Amino acid sequence: MKKVLLAIFGVAMLVGCQPKSYEVTGTLEGATSERVILKKIEKGQPVNVDTTEMVNGVFTFAGSVDAPEIYIAVVDGKQQPAVFFISNDKINITGNVDKLSEIEVTGSELTDILTQFNDEIPGQDRTQELQQEYQMAYMSQDADKQKVIQEEMQAIMEDQRAYFKNFVDANATNECGLFLALNMAGSLDLEELRELVAKFEPTMAAHPYFKEMNDLLGPLEEFEKAQAATAEGAVAPDFTLNTPEGETVSLSSFKGKYVLVDFWASWCQPCRQENPNVVKAYKSFNTKGFEVVSVSVDRDAEAWKKAIKEDGLTWTQVLATEESGVAKAYAIQSIPSTFLLDKEGKIVAKNLRGTALEEKLAELLN
Repeated sequence: MKKVLLAIFGVAMLVGCQPKSYEVTGTLEGATSERVILKKIEKGQPVNVDTTEMVNGVFTFAGSVDAPEIYIAVVDGKQQPAVFFISNDKINITGNVDKLSEIEVTGSELTDILTQFNDEIPGQDRTQELQQEYQMAYMSQDADKQKVIQEEMQAIMEDQRAYFKNFVDANATNECGLFLALNMAGSLDLEELRELVAKFEPTMAAHPYFKEMNDLLGPLEEFEKAQAATAEGAVAPDFTLNTPEGETVSLSSFKGKYVLVDFWASWCQPCRQENPNVVKAYKSFNTKGFEVVSVSVDRDAEAWKKAIKEDGLTWTQVLATEESGVAKAYAIQSIPSTFLLDKEGKIVAKNLRGTALEEKLAELLN
């Protein structure tokens, strides 16, 4: 029993001795009394945490963190910051004030992992060479050489993507891996993001980076639902929006006719170029049971009204504000985007351009 008690007491002593604060000490050659700003990265943006003055090239920051995170130290007058992880430990930074990207950090295992990641990215030197070679090929108008360089660059990028993914997989239990995963998350589709979240959830669920990554799922899941709701064969989501005169119009009020729901904006050049084709189709098929509902995503109501007049759009016009959620409901990522509905409100075709709209309407109405 005495041994057990001693063991428990020893564990308690170890837990009690764990540092609850950090101390970052930097020694930079070539520096004198410049100001140093400590910043943390929150949602991809630097946020000021602390400021201090260097004395004879030495600076110190002290504080505490709930969890290890990536920080940067910015020296006045220097564009390149020092990048490192802060945990509740004693961390030492050494280097040259003019080469902050090459600092050496001790006392931070996570920074060691990040340094390893950066040092081992494949093709870094070759990428710089290829950029110079491509510029020369472009200046000499050597199309064949440009193509060869582009192909080599593509191969390097594929290697780098594979390296990135493998490194994250190998570091799924630490904050550095989580930070890199968060940076990768924005380029993933929904299933890939779900897999990434599941990979880190067992050990990192409480970390701010995990919560930020997990929050990315919501918009992607909404977009997936919207895509399903606006697939061909689905009944188009109903909406009620305001006309330029302030009257409300519902899409469902057009049942019994073929309807083109046309998302556009006054500032969208491709939309304005497509409008004459819609005008022509409307004139040809309106008397046969065809209607158009143009849904503008403009934020400038006056510019919207002016474009309607300039382009001769004589059919129903409504404005979809961001608050209305109509563009999200239709999974709109770019404009123009169009949806052709049958008499029951089902989507029969999408994004018909040029003469394709008239050809489809002729098939349906003649």
